[in-house]
Amino acid sequence: MMYTLPRVGLALGLAALGLAGCLPEDGVGYVEVKVFPRLALPLYVNADKIESMKDGVAVLRQAIGKAKLQFERNGQLFPLCEFDVRKNRVTTVTVSTLERGPRCEVQR
Repeated sequence: MMYTLPRVGLALGLAALGLAGCLPEDGVGYVEVKVFPRLALPLYVNADKIESMKDGVAVLRQAIGKAKLQFERNGQLFPLCEFDVRKNRVTTVTVSTLERGPRCEVQR
């Protein structure tokens, strides 16, 4: 019995896909950042800058684990709060700038 090269390649490709389905996948969660009133300083989740906020709200896809919301001032990052990102969950971080300085509240 003779196997042709395309059939062997197809079989190997299907086997690789089957094994990839068995490997543990890294989980992701979501972070919703709300800023009231609007903050003029750039915000970061870990080292990723929040580029687009619509009406003071942004939703970001993040790897699970510990995360840190930070703001940038004079080229340096300053932490606002730390929180856990859980797999397939939304963590809401509300930043308030009404009184003394930026403060954050985390809701899961």
